[in-house]
Amino acid sequence: MGSSNSSLSVLTEDILEEYTILTYLSKAEILNLYKIFSALDEKGVLQNLHYRFPCYVVEHYFSTVVTFNPLKDRIFNVFSSHKDGKLSFEDMLDLCSVMSDKCPEKVKAAWAFRIYDFDDDDAVGEDDLIEVINRLTGSAGQIDIEHQKRIIKILLEEMDLASNGSVGQLEFVHAVGKMSEFPHSFCFHV
Repeated sequence: MGSSNSSLSVLTEDILEEYTILTYLSKAEILNLYKIFSALDEKGVLQNLHYRFPCYVVEHYFSTVVTFNPLKDRIFNVFSSHKDGKLSFEDMLDLCSVMSDKCPEKVKAAWAFRIYDFDDDDAVGEDDLIEVINRLTGSAGQIDIEHQKRIIKILLEEMDLASNGSVGQLEFVHAVGKMSEFPHSFCFHV
């Protein structure tokens, strides 16, 4: 029992309190995440909260919530603060905070927008939507291009309030706000 306190020495009470203020996670959830990240460290104790683990290593420990997600690479990319294929403890705090059921819908929607914006041009356009459709349906070609374009046309008619051929972040957040199931589909527990 005494060793558990020493293993948490890098995660001081002050830092823990700060994380609870800055995230939508409870102290228990943060401590659980810290325990998981400590298991990633060779010594079994996470000594550096900013150390960056490769996404595939992190995925192994979070396999129940991300392994079968067709957007997992995009999720990891968006939440990787350095865009280097690695995640720090704080990057995962951000991800888990957004996926928390306590996170407001608008915050979740803003992050979902970034995930769906595959080309990182601050708009979800036709190419982004084709990529989403292909990933959600299993592989390219499941839905032929004609049907994809029809789906995209319908989506843009509903979501593209500026009529510019793409959906900006505010339009996306507005549209997602009308989907009652969205917060529950963009959620997992630590």
